[in-house]
Amino acid sequence: MINSTSENTVFTNEEKKLFQSRLIQLYPPTIQLLEKTLKKYFLFNCCFVFLIIVELLYFCFQLTFLVQAFAVALHLAILFATVFSYAALRLYLSAYKKEKLQKLKKNFVMRCQKSLASLQPQPEYYTLAAEACCQLASQIHGMEYVIYPLPVGLKSLQSLLSKISCWCHWDDVHFFKEMLLKACIDQYIQFVRAFPTDLEAHAGLANSYVMLSGLYVDPRTFEESHEDHWILAKKYDETFQHKFRLIAQKAIEEFKILSDYAPNDPWVHVQLAYSYHDLQMPQDEIREYETILQICPQDKEVLYKLGQLYFEQGQNAKGLQVYEALKKSNYKKAEDLIHFYGA
Repeated sequence: MINSTSENTVFTNEEKKLFQSRLIQLYPPTIQLLEKTLKKYFLFNCCFVFLIIVELLYFCFQLTFLVQAFAVALHLAILFATVFSYAALRLYLSAYKKEKLQKLKKNFVMRCQKSLASLQPQPEYYTLAAEACCQLASQIHGMEYVIYPLPVGLKSLQSLLSKISCWCHWDDVHFFKEMLLKACIDQYIQFVRAFPTDLEAHAGLANSYVMLSGLYVDPRTFEESHEDHWILAKKYDETFQHKFRLIAQKAIEEFKILSDYAPNDPWVHVQLAYSYHDLQMPQDEIREYETILQICPQDKEVLYKLGQLYFEQGQNAKGLQVYEALKKSNYKKAEDLIHFYGA
Protein backbone atom coordinates (compact mmCIF):
# COMPACT_ATOMS: atom_id res chain seq x y z
CA MET A 1 0.00 0.00 0.00
CA ILE A 2 1.23 3.49 -0.85
CA ASN A 3 1.74 5.68 2.18
CA SER A 4 -0.06 8.99 2.30
CA THR A 5 2.19 12.00 2.49
CA SER A 6 -0.13 13.76 4.90
CA GLU A 7 0.58 11.36 7.74
CA ASN A 8 2.38 14.01 9.80
CA THR A 9 -0.57 16.38 9.76
CA VAL A 10 -4.15 15.52 10.65
CA PHE A 11 -6.60 17.55 8.59
CA THR A 12 -10.01 17.41 10.24
CA ASN A 13 -13.40 17.81 8.58
CA GLU A 14 -13.96 21.01 10.55
CA GLU A 15 -10.79 22.52 9.14
CA LYS A 16 -11.75 21.44 5.64
CA LYS A 17 -15.18 23.05 5.97
CA LEU A 18 -13.54 26.25 7.23
CA PHE A 19 -11.31 26.52 4.17
CA GLN A 20 -14.15 25.54 1.86
CA SER A 21 -16.31 28.32 3.29
CA ARG A 22 -13.54 30.79 2.45
CA LEU A 23 -13.41 29.54 -1.12
CA ILE A 24 -17.19 29.64 -1.55
CA GLN A 25 -17.10 33.38 -0.93
CA LEU A 26 -14.93 33.78 -4.04
CA TYR A 27 -17.51 32.29 -6.42
CA PRO A 28 -20.20 35.05 -6.57
CA PRO A 29 -17.86 37.98 -7.40
CA THR A 30 -16.13 35.94 -10.09
CA ILE A 31 -19.45 34.92 -11.66
CA GLN A 32 -20.67 38.53 -11.52
CA LEU A 33 -17.52 39.79 -13.28
CA LEU A 34 -17.89 37.08 -15.91
CA GLU A 35 -21.50 38.01 -16.55
CA LYS A 36 -20.63 41.72 -16.65
CA THR A 37 -17.90 41.09 -19.22
CA LEU A 38 -20.21 39.08 -21.45
CA LYS A 39 -23.01 41.65 -21.24
CA LYS A 40 -20.71 44.55 -22.12
CA TYR A 41 -19.52 42.77 -25.25
CA PHE A 42 -23.10 41.86 -26.17
CA LEU A 43 -24.19 45.50 -25.73
CA PHE A 44 -21.39 46.64 -28.02
CA ASN A 45 -22.57 44.25 -30.74
CA CYS A 46 -26.21 45.24 -30.32
CA CYS A 47 -25.44 48.96 -30.63
CA PHE A 48 -23.45 48.53 -33.82
CA VAL A 49 -25.92 46.12 -35.39
CA PHE A 50 -28.76 48.53 -34.59
CA LEU A 51 -26.78 51.44 -36.07
CA ILE A 52 -26.03 49.48 -39.25
CA ILE A 53 -29.69 48.51 -39.67
CA VAL A 54 -30.82 52.13 -39.19
CA GLU A 55 -28.26 53.38 -41.71
CA LEU A 56 -29.25 50.67 -44.18
CA LEU A 57 -32.94 51.54 -43.89
CA TYR A 58 -32.17 55.24 -44.22
CA PHE A 59 -30.02 54.54 -47.29
CA CYS A 60 -32.86 52.55 -48.90
CA PHE A 61 -35.24 55.41 -48.09
CA GLN A 62 -32.93 58.00 -49.65
CA LEU A 63 -32.34 55.74 -52.65
CA THR A 64 -36.10 55.65 -53.24
CA PHE A 65 -36.82 59.37 -52.93
CA LEU A 66 -33.54 61.05 -53.94
CA VAL A 67 -32.14 61.20 -57.42
CA GLN A 68 -28.94 63.08 -56.51
CA ALA A 69 -26.01 60.73 -57.01
CA PHE A 70 -23.85 62.66 -54.51
CA ALA A 71 -26.30 62.11 -51.64
CA VAL A 72 -26.67 58.40 -52.46
CA ALA A 73 -22.88 57.97 -52.64
CA LEU A 74 -22.40 59.83 -49.34
CA HIS A 75 -24.90 57.66 -47.48
CA LEU A 76 -23.39 54.52 -49.00
CA ALA A 77 -19.91 55.62 -47.90
CA ILE A 78 -21.15 56.22 -44.36
CA LEU A 79 -22.74 52.75 -44.30
CA PHE A 80 -19.54 51.07 -45.48
CA ALA A 81 -17.49 53.07 -42.96
CA THR A 82 -19.76 51.92 -40.14
CA VAL A 83 -19.55 48.27 -41.21
CA PHE A 84 -15.75 48.46 -41.53
CA SER A 85 -15.42 50.15 -38.12
CA TYR A 86 -17.63 47.49 -36.54
CA ALA A 87 -15.58 44.65 -38.06
CA ALA A 88 -12.29 46.18 -36.91
CA LEU A 89 -13.51 46.99 -33.39
CA ARG A 90 -15.16 43.60 -33.04
CA LEU A 91 -11.91 41.84 -33.91
CA TYR A 92 -9.98 43.94 -31.39
CA LEU A 93 -12.55 43.58 -28.61
CA SER A 94 -12.80 39.84 -29.19
CA ALA A 95 -9.09 39.47 -28.44
CA TYR A 96 -9.41 41.86 -25.50
CA LYS A 97 -12.36 39.92 -24.10
CA LYS A 98 -10.38 36.66 -24.29
CA GLU A 99 -7.49 38.26 -22.39
CA LYS A 100 -9.92 39.58 -19.79
CA LEU A 101 -11.43 36.12 -19.26
CA GLN A 102 -7.94 34.66 -18.87
CA LYS A 103 -7.11 37.34 -16.31
CA LEU A 104 -10.37 36.66 -14.45
CA LYS A 105 -9.52 32.96 -14.21
CA LYS A 106 -5.96 33.73 -13.12
CA ASN A 107 -7.14 36.11 -10.41
CA PHE A 108 -9.62 33.52 -9.12
CA VAL A 109 -6.93 30.85 -8.86
CA MET A 110 -4.57 33.30 -7.14
CA ARG A 111 -7.24 34.25 -4.59
CA CYS A 112 -7.90 30.57 -3.92
CA GLN A 113 -4.21 29.92 -3.37
CA LYS A 114 -3.97 32.94 -1.09
CA SER A 115 -6.91 31.66 1.00
CA LEU A 116 -5.17 28.28 1.30
CA ALA A 117 -1.64 29.61 1.84
CA SER A 118 -1.46 28.35 5.42
CA LEU A 119 -1.94 24.76 4.17
CA GLN A 120 1.05 24.74 1.87
CA PRO A 121 2.73 22.31 1.23
CA GLN A 122 0.13 19.83 2.53
CA PRO A 123 -1.84 17.74 0.00
CA GLU A 124 -5.04 19.56 0.99
CA TYR A 125 -3.59 22.77 -0.44
CA TYR A 126 -3.74 21.26 -3.92
CA THR A 127 -6.98 19.32 -3.55
CA LEU A 128 -8.99 22.25 -2.20
CA ALA A 129 -7.68 24.63 -4.86
CA ALA A 130 -8.53 22.08 -7.55
CA GLU A 131 -12.00 21.49 -6.10
CA ALA A 132 -12.63 25.25 -6.07
CA CYS A 133 -11.89 25.50 -9.81
CA CYS A 134 -14.12 22.50 -10.48
CA GLN A 135 -16.95 23.88 -8.36
CA LEU A 136 -16.89 27.25 -10.11
CA ALA A 137 -16.96 25.50 -13.50
CA SER A 138 -19.98 23.55 -12.27
CA GLN A 139 -21.75 26.70 -11.07
CA ILE A 140 -21.47 28.44 -14.44
CA HIS A 141 -22.67 25.36 -16.34
CA GLY A 142 -25.60 26.46 -18.51
CA MET A 143 -24.97 30.11 -17.73
CA GLU A 144 -24.99 30.98 -21.44
CA TYR A 145 -28.72 30.19 -21.59
CA VAL A 146 -29.91 32.32 -18.66
CA ILE A 147 -27.92 35.55 -18.85
CA TYR A 148 -30.99 37.51 -19.96
CA PRO A 149 -34.09 36.46 -17.96
CA LEU A 150 -37.47 37.78 -19.11
CA PRO A 151 -40.29 39.20 -16.96
CA VAL A 152 -42.97 36.78 -15.85
CA GLY A 153 -45.44 37.96 -18.49
CA LEU A 154 -43.02 37.18 -21.34
CA LYS A 155 -41.92 33.70 -20.27
CA SER A 156 -43.23 32.28 -23.55
CA LEU A 157 -40.33 34.00 -25.33
CA GLN A 158 -37.73 32.58 -22.93
CA SER A 159 -36.93 29.63 -25.19
CA LEU A 160 -36.15 31.93 -28.13
CA LEU A 161 -34.11 34.26 -25.93
CA SER A 162 -32.19 31.30 -24.51
CA LYS A 163 -31.18 30.23 -28.02
CA ILE A 164 -30.05 33.76 -28.87
CA SER A 165 -28.15 34.02 -25.59
CA CYS A 166 -26.49 30.65 -26.18
CA TRP A 167 -25.52 31.61 -29.74
CA CYS A 168 -23.92 34.83 -28.47
CA HIS A 169 -22.18 33.55 -25.32
CA TRP A 170 -21.61 29.80 -25.65
CA ASP A 171 -18.03 30.16 -26.86
CA ASP A 172 -17.07 32.45 -23.98
CA VAL A 173 -18.70 30.37 -21.24
CA HIS A 174 -17.19 27.20 -22.70
CA PHE A 175 -13.76 28.86 -22.88
CA PHE A 176 -13.99 29.95 -19.24
CA LYS A 177 -15.10 26.49 -18.05
CA GLU A 178 -12.28 24.96 -20.09
CA MET A 179 -9.73 27.23 -18.40
CA LEU A 180 -11.10 26.41 -14.94
CA LEU A 181 -10.93 22.65 -15.50
CA LYS A 182 -7.42 22.97 -16.92
CA ALA A 183 -6.49 24.94 -13.78
CA CYS A 184 -7.96 22.06 -11.76
CA ILE A 185 -5.72 19.65 -13.70
CA ASP A 186 -2.71 21.92 -13.11
CA GLN A 187 -3.30 21.79 -9.35
CA TYR A 188 -3.37 17.99 -9.35
CA ILE A 189 -0.27 17.84 -11.57
CA GLN A 190 1.53 19.96 -8.98
CA PHE A 191 0.17 17.58 -6.33
CA VAL A 192 1.61 14.59 -8.23
CA ARG A 193 4.96 16.32 -8.63
CA ALA A 194 5.10 17.05 -4.91
CA PHE A 195 3.86 13.59 -3.84
CA PRO A 196 4.41 11.20 -6.78
CA THR A 197 3.16 8.07 -4.97
CA ASP A 198 0.05 9.53 -3.35
CA LEU A 199 -3.02 7.69 -4.63
CA GLU A 200 -5.29 10.66 -3.94
CA ALA A 201 -3.19 12.80 -6.29
CA HIS A 202 -3.51 10.36 -9.19
CA ALA A 203 -7.20 9.74 -8.51
CA GLY A 204 -7.89 13.48 -8.48
CA LEU A 205 -5.91 13.99 -11.69
CA ALA A 206 -7.76 11.15 -13.41
CA ASN A 207 -11.15 12.55 -12.37
CA SER A 208 -10.10 16.01 -13.54
CA TYR A 209 -9.31 14.63 -16.98
CA VAL A 210 -12.72 12.92 -17.01
CA MET A 211 -14.46 16.21 -16.16
CA LEU A 212 -12.55 18.07 -18.87
CA SER A 213 -13.37 15.40 -21.44
CA GLY A 214 -17.04 15.98 -20.57
CA LEU A 215 -16.78 19.42 -22.20
CA TYR A 216 -15.97 17.80 -25.54
CA VAL A 217 -18.16 14.70 -25.47
CA ASP A 218 -20.68 14.32 -28.30
CA PRO A 219 -24.19 14.69 -26.79
CA ARG A 220 -25.42 11.99 -29.18
CA THR A 221 -23.37 9.37 -27.32
CA PHE A 222 -25.67 9.59 -24.30
CA GLU A 223 -28.37 6.96 -24.19
CA GLU A 224 -30.69 9.44 -22.51
CA SER A 225 -30.07 13.14 -22.86
CA HIS A 226 -30.72 15.16 -19.74
CA GLU A 227 -30.00 18.41 -21.52
CA ASP A 228 -33.19 20.25 -22.46
CA HIS A 229 -31.38 23.21 -24.00
CA TRP A 230 -30.64 23.89 -27.62
CA ILE A 231 -27.09 22.78 -28.52
CA LEU A 232 -24.82 24.48 -31.03
CA ALA A 233 -23.75 22.45 -34.06
CA LYS A 234 -20.06 22.90 -33.21
CA LYS A 235 -20.51 20.49 -30.28
CA TYR A 236 -20.60 17.71 -32.88
CA ASP A 237 -17.60 18.65 -35.01
CA GLU A 238 -14.37 16.70 -35.39
CA THR A 239 -12.32 19.17 -33.35
CA PHE A 240 -14.32 18.40 -30.24
CA GLN A 241 -14.15 14.66 -30.89
CA HIS A 242 -10.38 14.85 -31.23
CA LYS A 243 -10.06 16.79 -27.97
CA PHE A 244 -12.33 14.30 -26.23
CA ARG A 245 -10.23 11.31 -27.33
CA LEU A 246 -7.01 13.05 -26.34
CA ILE A 247 -8.19 13.94 -22.82
CA ALA A 248 -9.88 10.56 -22.30
CA GLN A 249 -6.61 8.80 -23.13
CA LYS A 250 -4.86 10.87 -20.46
CA ALA A 251 -7.54 9.86 -17.96
CA ILE A 252 -7.01 6.21 -18.85
CA GLU A 253 -3.27 6.55 -18.25
CA GLU A 254 -3.92 7.89 -14.76
CA PHE A 255 -6.41 5.11 -14.00
CA LYS A 256 -3.81 2.58 -15.16
CA ILE A 257 -1.39 4.03 -12.63
CA LEU A 258 -4.04 3.61 -9.95
CA SER A 259 -4.66 0.06 -11.16
CA ASP A 260 -0.97 -0.73 -10.69
CA TYR A 261 -0.99 0.72 -7.17
CA ALA A 262 -4.41 -0.65 -6.17
CA PRO A 263 -5.17 -3.66 -8.41
CA ASN A 264 -7.98 -4.89 -6.16
CA ASP A 265 -9.93 -1.64 -6.01
CA PRO A 266 -13.12 -2.12 -8.08
CA TRP A 267 -13.68 1.65 -8.35
CA VAL A 268 -10.52 2.02 -10.44
CA HIS A 269 -11.61 -0.68 -12.88
CA VAL A 270 -15.12 0.79 -13.11
CA GLN A 271 -13.63 4.14 -14.12
CA LEU A 272 -11.43 2.43 -16.70
CA ALA A 273 -14.47 0.60 -18.08
CA TYR A 274 -16.38 3.90 -18.40
CA SER A 275 -13.43 5.50 -20.19
CA TYR A 276 -13.08 2.58 -22.61
CA HIS A 277 -16.82 2.76 -23.27
CA ASP A 278 -16.57 6.46 -24.15
CA LEU A 279 -13.61 5.74 -26.44
CA GLN A 280 -15.52 2.88 -28.11
CA MET A 281 -13.00 0.23 -27.06
CA PRO A 282 -15.37 -2.66 -26.16
CA GLN A 283 -12.76 -5.41 -25.77
CA ASP A 284 -10.88 -3.36 -23.17
CA GLU A 285 -14.18 -2.51 -21.50
CA ILE A 286 -15.02 -6.23 -21.29
CA ARG A 287 -11.63 -6.95 -19.75
CA GLU A 288 -12.21 -4.39 -17.01
CA TYR A 289 -15.66 -5.75 -16.13
CA GLU A 290 -14.21 -9.27 -16.00
CA THR A 291 -11.59 -7.98 -13.58
CA ILE A 292 -14.29 -6.38 -11.42
CA LEU A 293 -16.15 -9.69 -11.30
CA GLN A 294 -13.02 -11.42 -10.08
CA ILE A 295 -12.87 -8.90 -7.23
CA CYS A 296 -16.64 -8.75 -6.58
CA PRO A 297 -18.14 -12.00 -7.92
CA GLN A 298 -21.57 -11.25 -6.40
CA ASP A 299 -22.06 -7.94 -8.22
CA LYS A 300 -25.06 -8.70 -10.45
CA GLU A 301 -25.13 -5.26 -12.08
CA VAL A 302 -21.57 -5.70 -13.34
CA LEU A 303 -22.44 -9.19 -14.57
CA TYR A 304 -25.43 -7.75 -16.45
CA LYS A 305 -23.26 -5.10 -18.15
CA LEU A 306 -20.74 -7.79 -19.06
CA GLY A 307 -23.47 -9.97 -20.59
CA GLN A 308 -24.73 -7.02 -22.60
CA LEU A 309 -21.23 -6.39 -23.95
CA TYR A 310 -20.81 -10.05 -24.83
CA PHE A 311 -23.98 -10.01 -26.92
CA GLU A 312 -23.11 -6.69 -28.56
CA GLN A 313 -19.68 -8.03 -29.58
CA GLY A 314 -21.08 -11.28 -30.95
CA GLN A 315 -19.79 -13.44 -28.09
CA ASN A 316 -23.18 -15.08 -27.73
CA ALA A 317 -22.00 -18.20 -25.91
CA LYS A 318 -20.55 -16.15 -23.08
CA GLY A 319 -23.60 -13.90 -23.12
CA LEU A 320 -25.92 -16.87 -22.69
CA GLN A 321 -23.83 -18.14 -19.79
CA VAL A 322 -24.25 -14.78 -18.09
CA TYR A 323 -27.98 -14.85 -18.83
CA GLU A 324 -28.36 -18.29 -17.24
CA ALA A 325 -26.38 -17.19 -14.18
CA LEU A 326 -28.55 -14.09 -13.70
CA LYS A 327 -31.74 -16.07 -14.26
CA LYS A 328 -30.77 -18.64 -11.61
CA SER A 329 -30.07 -15.84 -9.14
CA ASN A 330 -33.53 -14.34 -9.85
CA TYR A 331 -32.00 -11.06 -10.96
CA LYS A 332 -34.85 -8.77 -11.99
CA LYS A 333 -33.15 -7.56 -15.21
CA ALA A 334 -32.21 -11.05 -16.44
CA GLU A 335 -35.00 -11.16 -19.02
CA ASP A 336 -33.98 -7.74 -20.34
CA LEU A 337 -30.51 -9.09 -21.10
CA ILE A 338 -31.68 -11.66 -23.65
CA HIS A 339 -33.02 -8.82 -25.85
CA PHE A 340 -29.41 -7.92 -26.63
CA TYR A 341 -28.93 -11.33 -28.28
CA GLY A 342 -28.03 -10.75 -31.92
CA ALA A 343 -27.59 -7.01 -31.38
